Amino acid sequence: MNWRRGLLLAVINLAVAVPMILMMEARDQKYALTQEEIMAKPARGTVPRPPELQTPKPVPTKSEHAEETVTFDLCGMLVNYPVQVVVVQAANMPSIALAGWEADCPARWTLAGRLREKPIWKITPLWMEEQRMIDAGLCLFIALQWFIIGGFPLIRTQIWWADPGSFITGCAVLAGVIALIPVVDCFAKLPALIAMLGWLWWFGLLVWRTLQFGWGITTTWQMSHSS
Repeated sequence: MNWRRGLLLAVINLAVAVPMILMMEARDQKYALTQEEIMAKPARGTVPRPPELQTPKPVPTKSEHAEETVTFDLCGMLVNYPVQVVVVQAANMPSIALAGWEADCPARWTLAGRLREKPIWKITPLWMEEQRMIDAGLCLFIALQWFIIGGFPLIRTQIWWADPGSFITGCAVLAGVIALIPVVDCFAKLPALIAMLGWLWWFGLLVWRTLQFGWGITTTWQMSHSS
């Protein structure tokens, strides 16, 4: 186990993810304060008015069509995530899957799903407290994820970009730097997309190494029993 490499990758990826997470937390806090200011303003035009005469509504007949109720599934709608969220999600796909961070409708088995029994579409003090717990859990997942990936590399090579863990980390650093520049932050999605492709590469290698390990154990068992 190369624990030094694992610790290095964990520190680098945390240094990229933590500023993005704090920026999203500041965004939510600002939105909550804005909503409180709107609710605190005195309502205008609250002078009581005399009751108005209302004409009776006609009773619908059987020949009229019944009203149809249209419902929208908010969990199935496409969401335009901020660039900072895209960078963190693309660079830490396994941790995001466990934490359910910034997911509108997280799965029940994720950290966000466990803390929030149902989706809440209003930012409240309780929502902020739960979000801080989710952010802390995500940071822990990221640290463990990269410590394991860096400590047990799937490829032994001297070329840093030939290893998927180092390649994804390099893309994350580039995307994180670009995302912190307001003028060009939208371009951070390109290295983030490449980081996602790097994860596909890593998962493919993981499956291949697992098959090789299983085949080696099977071959050794057959040879030991044949002799």
